[in-house]
Amino acid sequence: MSEENEVILSRLIDGDIQVYEWLFKRYYPKLTFFANRFVNDMDAAEEITGEMFVVLWEKREQFNITSSIDAYLYKMTKNRCLNYLKHQKVENLYINYLQKNNLLDTYADDTEKCYNDKELAKQIQVAVESLPEKCRQVFMMSRYEDLKNRDIAVRLDLSSKTVERHMSIALERLRKMLKYVSYVF
Repeated sequence: MSEENEVILSRLIDGDIQVYEWLFKRYYPKLTFFANRFVNDMDAAEEITGEMFVVLWEKREQFNITSSIDAYLYKMTKNRCLNYLKHQKVENLYINYLQKNNLLDTYADDTEKCYNDKELAKQIQVAVESLPEKCRQVFMMSRYEDLKNRDIAVRLDLSSKTVERHMSIALERLRKMLKYVSYVF
């Protein structure tokens, strides 16, 4: 390794941000085009190169560079490209399997249902949080803790009729607030 490379490497290992920025500015465009020759996708090539530079900085103290920095960066980029291509191959095999067995629509439906479930849960949470304090407390004890009205009444030092009234108010308000939620079960 040349003396210049040793100095650059030493400063990089010591955390010299200026050397890191200099390496990034000098090599990012070249390495991105290099990566693009492997993956044939400029967005993916930019992401691969960017991630390679992040790893270079985060693990700078662990690198054992015996050749030139130039060769090392190209080798890192090439290895990341090969890993990306392996991952793409596995992904494509999985998609082909799903398509072949008519499972792709089911998978998409499950993903959409999961998303809809999360959205519905958020809307319900917002609606519950907007209830008056006592109504919310009674509702949550009833629905989330599975307590009976008499148990809630004892815990909150209320009459059973008051607990029933709070539950009626809570349910009525929740119905109104969630009336326009378009969700198919």
